[in-house]
Amino acid sequence: MKNTNPIASEAIDPVVLTAIDWMVRLDNGHASADVKAGFDHWIAANDRHRQAWQEMTRALQPASQLQSAQHQSPAQLSVIREVLSAPPSPQRRRLLNGMALVFVGLGTAYLLKRSPTGMALSADITTSTAERKTVILADGSQLTLDAESSIDLHFSAGKRLLTLHSGACIVQVATDPTRPFTVATAHGSVTALGTRFMVRRQPDRSLALVLQHSVMLAAGEQQQPLSENESAWFDSKGISPEREDMHSYAAWEDGVLDVRNQSLGEVVEALRAYRKDYLRVSPAAAQLRVFGVFQLDDAERSLRTLAQALPIRITHYGPWLTLIDSR
Repeated sequence: MKNTNPIASEAIDPVVLTAIDWMVRLDNGHASADVKAGFDHWIAANDRHRQAWQEMTRALQPASQLQSAQHQSPAQLSVIREVLSAPPSPQRRRLLNGMALVFVGLGTAYLLKRSPTGMALSADITTSTAERKTVILADGSQLTLDAESSIDLHFSAGKRLLTLHSGACIVQVATDPTRPFTVATAHGSVTALGTRFMVRRQPDRSLALVLQHSVMLAAGEQQQPLSENESAWFDSKGISPEREDMHSYAAWEDGVLDVRNQSLGEVVEALRAYRKDYLRVSPAAAQLRVFGVFQLDDAERSLRTLAQALPIRITHYGPWLTLIDSR
């Protein structure tokens, strides 16, 4: 059994993500005095906050302003709008190179998440951005992976174990009474009882959804059987059965994002795996409720549809960064 590469599962630095949120709020054209005061308090609270902010603003500055970036106004993103729309020039090239610093600031984990080569270093089967994949395993079981997913296979004479490191999978399990079939995440395990089921891993919990027959779910000190059409969230503390119909969470297999009263934050999380840029939503916008069916293979069109239906503004900063904020 191989060891999981710790870098591949490292979380994005939450301080950097907070810095991006402040950029959205300060650059939205109507930041209140309370917002500005909150930003000043956040900056003063911790040297790491100031460092992260300076790294972000420096990367979003033209090269001629790099040395004085820390003295600039927080609303720096207007600079990059002008430079990205300007004709090719040495200054524009230096800024584009500087944009890479933003993603270095987000951490190695984000770069590996976007790199099929990076994911392949720590998993037997992977998918890249906007890619879904179906494979037939050695035992005859069928495995389908969502975009930006990675999974390890551990087959032996006595077991069939799949370890899902990221993303989601749907398995149609081939019958083998002598070898149990289990999909495990960092939060627990799902063992098939002759079945078809889905497992999705999120940073702090995982979801099991039974599409046919039944499974045995184990998490923390708990074990619980799930029958067809049942689902449950699970983490290291235990199991939380889901009362709502969760079949929409498996619609990605058909290239569809089926949203039924979910938060915009959840929708953005699903769309991230189908976009090559970094997609970030402000805390206020993330709370908006969404209904609808969106095409995953045309994520840009899905964003435009969301902008038409919700009070949000979507701003692109070159091919690297897309910010979503409330209007």
